[in-house]
Amino acid sequence: MSVVSAPAFPAPRERPSTAAQLLALAAVTSVEFLENGLVLFGAGPIMAGAAVSASAFALVYAAYGAAAVFMLYKHQWLVERLGYRRFVALSLLVFGLGSAVCATSPADGSVLQLALGRLLQGLGGSTFFVAGRMLINELPPERRFQGLLTFVCALLGGTALAPLLAAALLGLGGWRALFWFGLVWAALVGWSARGCLPAQRSAPHERSQEHWGWLLVVLAGVCGLQWVIQQIPVQQAGALSGRWLAVAGVSTGVLSLFAWRQWGRERPLINYRGLVQQRYLVGLVFYALGYFLAGAMGLLLPWMLHQELGFSLLATALWTSLGLCSSVGMALAHIFVARRWPRHQGFMLSGVLLQALACLLLSQVQGGSQGPAWSVLALCLGTVLSGLSLPLFIGPVAQGTFLELPPAVFSHGYQVKNIVRQLSLSFSVALLTGLLHQLGEGHLARLGGALQGLGAWLGTPVAQPAACVFLLLAFLSLPLALAVLLQRVFR
Repeated sequence: MSVVSAPAFPAPRERPSTAAQLLALAAVTSVEFLENGLVLFGAGPIMAGAAVSASAFALVYAAYGAAAVFMLYKHQWLVERLGYRRFVALSLLVFGLGSAVCATSPADGSVLQLALGRLLQGLGGSTFFVAGRMLINELPPERRFQGLLTFVCALLGGTALAPLLAAALLGLGGWRALFWFGLVWAALVGWSARGCLPAQRSAPHERSQEHWGWLLVVLAGVCGLQWVIQQIPVQQAGALSGRWLAVAGVSTGVLSLFAWRQWGRERPLINYRGLVQQRYLVGLVFYALGYFLAGAMGLLLPWMLHQELGFSLLATALWTSLGLCSSVGMALAHIFVARRWPRHQGFMLSGVLLQALACLLLSQVQGGSQGPAWSVLALCLGTVLSGLSLPLFIGPVAQGTFLELPPAVFSHGYQVKNIVRQLSLSFSVALLTGLLHQLGEGHLARLGGALQGLGAWLGTPVAQPAACVFLLLAFLSLPLALAVLLQRVFR
């Protein structure tokens, strides 16, 4: 892409060092994953501290998700006009403002200020994943492998650190400290990234265009879809209201209409025509399934340990971080091994089978009446194997999905991929939260009875809702393994 010579900000007199560029890349990439990890782990204390119900708190997730998806649509549009340096600076400002709004929310049961703060955090922080990945391309060619390692360590390291950091912040300053940290972190990231990001803007004749009226229509569609997803936990078993289905249909139709309009434009916000490739489309499907599993594990393990087994927040954080740290190690190992043995299908199949085994082991974690020795062993093995499995699946998908995309649509491909990621994570958390509540309240007696019978056949009674869901995921992973084995795109 050609660029105009005048930068958005004055260019630094000297090119920043590679170390400074890598530090900036790591700092920018970590923002969203670290803060979202804090909020997800601290959801219970936040609801208790702010005196809001689970159904009301769903608005907070919906606000963030809607803002995130909308900004992912607008990522390239903004970068073309601002340059990455100004774009990141303004994004950090909005993210910090959202953090302050959340931290000062009243503890009176009103969720509006908290939802507004998370909406601002979504507007400011949701595109840092795309920004971090695109900044790898700004490095010298011989340093881009280092950039990829830094990128992976930042996003997975931030996710792994989040539970321990959340437990420490909750102990030191309560639920508000989770958000005050976001403000401090945004300031530190802004300081570390100063002068290290490219300031160039695209030439006016190359910038993507779209009418703001259509973008407001897209925003309405995204908000409707997020509302439908976040209503899943509060729906009664088998009770999908006409309004629920109508909003889902209208929202999907609006977004499809916008995609059709973009298809025919010369300079679209997202070039869907350039993304219609078999490898990319199959990769998106695998991405959605992989992030569904990631969201499921991120929810189920802390839920089982803290809500059902009575572990302290610190103990829950330690066990959760154990699995996430193993993810960091496996992701780095896969990057190095895949350079010599790029067999995507083998890695993906191994990841799915390890995930099934991990869920099977975690479904057998019981209280003290089952004997602590086997329970602790199953918990340890299941947590580690789960952490090892997801990078083995998602890593090859990440490497293979974008191989055939031309540079002109590479950023667009990442925008769509992250929209899929956001929706898949939201759907996973919402669906499994609803399933846990329904099983806990006895509304899904037939499904619960079947899972308990299956657990008894395996030799371990499965009584707790989380254990039942783990067992269900173990067996649902088998069709995914079969699909990986039979497909011929990722070899």
